[in-house]
Amino acid sequence: APDVQLNTRSTGTTITALLAENNTVLVLAADTRATDGSTVADKRCEKLHSLARNVWCAGAGTSADVDAMVRHVKFRFWKRRHGDVGNIPYVLDSTISKEDRDVPFASVTAILHYLRSKLQQSRGALGVNLLVGGYDFSSQQALLAAVHPHGSIDVVTYAALGSGGLAATGVLESQYPIIGNGRCTVAQGITLAVEAVKAGIENDLGSGSQVDVCVISREGVLYRRAALEEESLPWTSTQETSQPVTSRGGGAGVNGFGNVKFAIKSKRVISEGFWTCEKRKREWLDNILGL
Repeated sequence: APDVQLNTRSTGTTITALLAENNTVLVLAADTRATDGSTVADKRCEKLHSLARNVWCAGAGTSADVDAMVRHVKFRFWKRRHGDVGNIPYVLDSTISKEDRDVPFASVTAILHYLRSKLQQSRGALGVNLLVGGYDFSSQQALLAAVHPHGSIDVVTYAALGSGGLAATGVLESQYPIIGNGRCTVAQGITLAVEAVKAGIENDLGSGSQVDVCVISREGVLYRRAALEEESLPWTSTQETSQPVTSRGGGAGVNGFGNVKFAIKSKRVISEGFWTCEKRKREWLDNILGL
């Protein structure tokens, strides 16, 4: 049988999550760039998804697989209403879509077990990397877990995934203990999560555009798009300006010639073509041989 080589395409993402307020608040943050190889397919892609009213996730990997898994879990627990805690006052941000506002409450651990079983059945065929978390009413604590394509789950207090996850993890590991780990305030947690995603954007070509943030607590969910807006290059004048270079600063400079006028000279060499070189070689041989 002939060998079949699959053409794979790389994707880019930076997602982060951490716990705050004595592990009672979850902060999720993600960039919004979706890539198809070296092409930016979408600059405003939503990577923060609602799985239940009190459970959200940040997705990295293959966009189609992540979206399909999110909708599958959401519909499954909508039917089951597993872990429904009843009529609890819960404030949802006005920017959240109607579909996400109508989903019921669910147990964070139940959703994690369901995700693990579905991903283990796929044997790693789905490109789904998730940071799943929310507020658990039974333990009165926020939970966070990193879910990997083969179904393995890591219960953590902070995490970063995606192609820019290494740079984001460096920021989290260095700054999260300084602000008190899970005892930090919500404002400190949001700032750190955004800075971690920003580090991923600056060090990974597949991550970029703006930063979205989601905060989940006992009181409700706050979802903000473009918490950190995309940077743009400033407009420059179309007129050509030239300024004579007269000095290199007010100091002495290198070798004491900092304030001395100078000029830059460059030499340009144009290479001859192949046939021109061959013609010169033959003329040189003819001269040597006396032809």
